[in-house]
Amino acid sequence: MNKIPKNPLYYFVVIVIIYSAYDYYEHISRKDAIFEEHPWYWLFFSSAATTSLILITFFAKKYIEKITKIKNVLIEVTAIGIWLILYLTIIGPLLAKILWPFGTLNFNFRFSSFFIILGIYFITRIIINLITRKGMLDSS
Repeated sequence: MNKIPKNPLYYFVVIVIIYSAYDYYEHISRKDAIFEEHPWYWLFFSSAATTSLILITFFAKKYIEKITKIKNVLIEVTAIGIWLILYLTIIGPLLAKILWPFGTLNFNFRFSSFFIILGIYFITRIIINLITRKGMLDSS
């Protein structure tokens, strides 16, 4: 039997890719929607957004850990929060201008959605830690 991977980045990337694939499919499956008409453009936009999530979260996490000398799930949550703020204010609109010439995409920041997303990730990471037999807030 294979060992369960213990690296939290592995689970983060797997979850993000699975959700991104679902989100892509959901968008291009909408009947009479602009996404259905231009699936390749939406694929490029979606891939760029997913890549930005993985890279920014990874580097923000590593930078915060280096500064604080702490490895904790809350640092991961903070790194995702940093990406989310950057995505909604800068990265998303910039990617839309470059990769989505077919209309306006909405990038609205809502505090409730922001904290719900971070809360869901936090709970998911605690569950992953319990499955992998780590400390509840361990991020190593």
